Amino acid sequence: MTKETLKQYRFLAELIQRDEEKLQHYKDNPPEAYLGKVQSSNKQFPYQRTSVTVSGSDVKDRKYWKDKQYELIVKLHNERIELEKLQLEVDVFLTTIFNSRDRMIFEYLYRDGMTQQEVAKKMFLERSTVSKVVDRYLNTE
Repeated sequence: MTKETLKQYRFLAELIQRDEEKLQHYKDNPPEAYLGKVQSSNKQFPYQRTSVTVSGSDVKDRKYWKDKQYELIVKLHNERIELEKLQLEVDVFLTTIFNSRDRMIFEYLYRDGMTQQEVAKKMFLERSTVSKVVDRYLNTE
């Protein structure tokens, strides 16, 4: 396991959440509609001219909007697959740590997203001790 892999794992979930918010924004805010008036006739005889207001959006705007939604959906799908792979890799790595204190440090750091300082405070350790534990288990490739 490398530090880079764990960093990727740590921030991928947040990235997915942000992309989900972007997608929801696109769903909630469709392209601006424009209004126009057209002439029509009354359905009853004799012919009576009436005006009807219609609305719609520009075809280019609507296509761009749909394309952006599709891109985000595909991106989210790929990010979720990557997150699942990383979760499995991290789970396997954590099972190889037999020292419960060391495993707890990794759980706090990479599962809960805590900083080394927060972990040290919570476990009544020095921050340098937390850093040494992390360095002992991780390759620096």
